[in-house]
Amino acid sequence: MTTGHHFPRENRLRGRSVFAALFTNGKTFNQYPFRITWKMPVSTEPQGEALQAAFVVPKRNFKKAVHRNLLRRRMKEAFRLQQDELRQTLAETGLKLRFVCIYSAKEESPYSEIEKKIIVTLQRLVHEVKMANSGLSTHDEVH
Repeated sequence: MTTGHHFPRENRLRGRSVFAALFTNGKTFNQYPFRITWKMPVSTEPQGEALQAAFVVPKRNFKKAVHRNLLRRRMKEAFRLQQDELRQTLAETGLKLRFVCIYSAKEESPYSEIEKKIIVTLQRLVHEVKMANSGLSTHDEVH
């Protein structure tokens, strides 16, 4: 049985300096319709939960807040239900992870499609974390 599906405030990525450090020093990959920027924090950075995430829908692509909020809610809900494998990997390795999931598509997607893409994205993130932990690099950083 799982420990429960939740996404409390402690697991939300917050703070201008945290975002700045993530976008400056983080690694990025694209998994349509998302762009993921992630980083394993070093000991000099403020520590938080083992997994912290943020979900972003750019105003440039969706002018109305209603549409941005709908997509962000869909992304957070899909993540909340599918985060177990990523949490398990982090617990086994003792690592911490911060990531931002940016919705890069120009059109709205239904929840079922977002959920499928979140599953694929999280599997890739698990793979990237394992590769980074073992000291191997699968891809050069994409900007």
